[in-house]
Amino acid sequence: MNKLSVKKTLLLCLTVSLVLIVAGAFLFGFLGFNPDSSARDLTSLEVADNGYMTVNTEYRSALEEFCSSEISEGGYDVQEVSYTSEAAGGAGSLEFILSGSVNETELASFTAELDAALSSANFGEQGSYKEIGDISVTYHTAEYVPHYEYIWRTAIGMGVALVLLFAYVAIRFKVGMGVTALVAAVHDVLLTLAVIALFRIPAGPSVICVAVFALLLSMFFSFKLFGKMRQDLRMEDRKDLPAQEAVMLSAKESRKGIFIAAIMAAAGLLVLAVVGLIAGFDLFSFMMGSLLAVIVCTYSSLVLSPAIYSLIKEKSDANRAKKAKYNYASEKANEKAAKKNANQEG
Repeated sequence: MNKLSVKKTLLLCLTVSLVLIVAGAFLFGFLGFNPDSSARDLTSLEVADNGYMTVNTEYRSALEEFCSSEISEGGYDVQEVSYTSEAAGGAGSLEFILSGSVNETELASFTAELDAALSSANFGEQGSYKEIGDISVTYHTAEYVPHYEYIWRTAIGMGVALVLLFAYVAIRFKVGMGVTALVAAVHDVLLTLAVIALFRIPAGPSVICVAVFALLLSMFFSFKLFGKMRQDLRMEDRKDLPAQEAVMLSAKESRKGIFIAAIMAAAGLLVLAVVGLIAGFDLFSFMMGSLLAVIVCTYSSLVLSPAIYSLIKEKSDANRAKKAKYNYASEKANEKAAKKNANQEG
């Protein structure tokens, strides 16, 4: 890749990234991120017992039906019902997720009424529901905290992380590599968030985790790329190569390792999403945003970072060569040496 094509590649990459980032920021400014429908205030009623509902599914079904009926008659809408058991023969519980806004004072009063209803209603001839299972009824509320509540704290934390990233790469490798890693990290985080906004991927507090993931992945790829590059640039057969040719050759040889790391990261995210689906956790938004981060960081480490560093190294090598040719002796010392040579010749 010649000098002109490197500059064209860098200009094209930065132009495309800037357009996407500006468009994403514009869309975010007017519409914000697409809100995650699963991220909301949560109110639930929990009906727990001593484990009888675990061993008697008929009792559990009747209990769920009775509670659902009582909750509906109390003026609440049941959005979802989930059953959990700590262990075989252990305590079990039914959780009724309520939809809509709920007044906590009224809910506390209704919880007592539901408990009393379970004490008076019988499960066939065996006795009341409460007596059979030693049932307790409690309510829970969880307030959803929007992601923008975390923006400033996240921005400050990332700022500190970026400074540490630059210092570490500059000390361990070179200052030029530190600058490149810093630019790449900022680029990767901003571009990932911009694409999430443009594609309208549902985003709640998980978008903060995606931004952190993008930063960490960008750092990892930078370490991998520059570690290989430092090793290659010390080889005897590459010391005399032009800066851009040496950098691009090393970047080309780093592709396999970076591709493998990217594929492993993507596979891990897919496995995490499947586990979340089985366990009942909605990880779709985080998975999609993180997969975008993998794509962005891979592109950045294979194309953007080598193009930036090749130009930095070219300029650095030119300055070093210029300094090597410069005569640092003072003019006075030169004049003295010239007079001494003239006297010796005379």
